[in-house]
Amino acid sequence: MAILAGEDIELGEKRGKLNSNITSIFNNYMVLWVGNFKSPLFYIPIFLGLIFSLFFLFFQNTQANILQTSVSVHICGNDIVEADEFCDDGTDNGTYAYNAANRFCNMDCTGWAPYCGDGIVQSLYGEDCDDGNNVSGDGCDAVCKVEEAPPPPGGGLYVPPEVPTKVILKGKAYPDSRIHILKDGKEVTPTKANSQADFKGEITDLTAGVYTFSLWAEDKDGIKSITYSLTFRVIANAITTVSGIFLPPTIGLDKSTLRKGENLNIFGQAVPEVQIDVHILSLEIIERVWADEIGVWLLSFDTQPLEEGSHSTKARFQINAQEKSGFGKALAFYIGEIMVPPEEVCLRADFNKDGRVNLVDFSIFLCWWEKDNSQYDLNQNGTVDLPDLSILLCCWTG
Repeated sequence: MAILAGEDIELGEKRGKLNSNITSIFNNYMVLWVGNFKSPLFYIPIFLGLIFSLFFLFFQNTQANILQTSVSVHICGNDIVEADEFCDDGTDNGTYAYNAANRFCNMDCTGWAPYCGDGIVQSLYGEDCDDGNNVSGDGCDAVCKVEEAPPPPGGGLYVPPEVPTKVILKGKAYPDSRIHILKDGKEVTPTKANSQADFKGEITDLTAGVYTFSLWAEDKDGIKSITYSLTFRVIANAITTVSGIFLPPTIGLDKSTLRKGENLNIFGQAVPEVQIDVHILSLEIIERVWADEIGVWLLSFDTQPLEEGSHSTKARFQINAQEKSGFGKALAFYIGEIMVPPEEVCLRADFNKDGRVNLVDFSIFLCWWEKDNSQYDLNQNGTVDLPDLSILLCCWTG
C-alpha cells in the first residue's frame, strides 16, 4: 500500500476472539476421554482432532475482529505545511537568507534555516556579526557585516546542502521503554520513550521506495507489546514523518484457570494517566480503569457473570475521543472446576526435559500406558491411566 503526504493510514489490527465453540468442542472430546477405553492408541486420533479443531477456530476468528486506527504521514520538502510542521519552503528548505523578511524553512521543517538577523553569527555564510536585526548604524549592518571594517574579499554562490532521505516515526509506548524499530523485518537503530511514554525514532540511509516499518516494545515487567506495522512510500530527498503511532497497552493475567465467581486480576502498562478499556469478549463486557502516573493499570474482575468455559480479554487506551490506541493481545482464560495442576506436577509431565509439554511427551506417555512406572504415573495411583492423561493435557504447552 503506497501512501502520499497528507493521507491517513488505516491500519487493521487483527486479533483473535475465543468463543463458545471452543467450550463445546472441549466438552465433546472430554466425553470420549473419560470413557472406558483401555488401548492408548484410541486416544491418538481424539487428541490430534482436538488440537486441529481448536487451531482452526482460533485461525478463523483471528480474521474477524478488525479495529481501525489512524496515523498521520507528512513530508518535509513538498512546499506544503502539514500536521505539526512549523514551515515548508520545498526545495528552498535549508537555504541561508540575508534578512529575516526572506528567510527559509530548515531542512526538517521544525524552524527557520540560518539567516542574517537570527542573533547567531553564521560564519559559514560570511557573517561577521549578528545583533538579531537587519538595521545598519548599530555596529552590525543590515547584512551582518561589521560597519567600521571593510567587507571581506571573496564571495561566490551559496549551494544549500542536500536534504537527506529520512523517515521519522513518532508516537507513544510505555514510560522509559526501549522501542525496537524494524525496516522490512530487519531491526534498525532502536530508540527510547521518555517518562511520558513519548518516543521519536529516525531512520536514515534510505533510498526512495516502498518500505514496511514495524515497532514493538516491552513494559517494565518484560511483557511484550504487539508488533505494530505500517507500509508506505518514501520520497527521495525529503523527510517523511509518521506521527500518532500508539502501541496498545500490554496485558497479563494472574491466573488462566479459575472457578466461577473468583476475581481475575487483569493488568499491564500503557501511557501514564489514560483511560484503559478492558473488553471481556464472550459477553461484550467493557470495564474501565485508569493508568497511574507510570502507566501501570489493574482491573480486578468478578467472574460471576461468566458462564463456565473458555473466555478471552483484551485492552486499549484512550487519551480523548479522537486519540485512542488499537487493541493489544487477546489472552484466554477458563472458568470451571478443572484447575491447573501444581507447578511441580507439570514439571514432571515434561518427560524429555525440553521445557515444554507436547506431542513428544505424549508419545513417551503412551509407551507406559496401564503399566506401573512412577516416573509417568503423575497422580501416583500405581498405574499410568486416564487421570494421568488428564493431568498431562492440563499441563500442555504445545
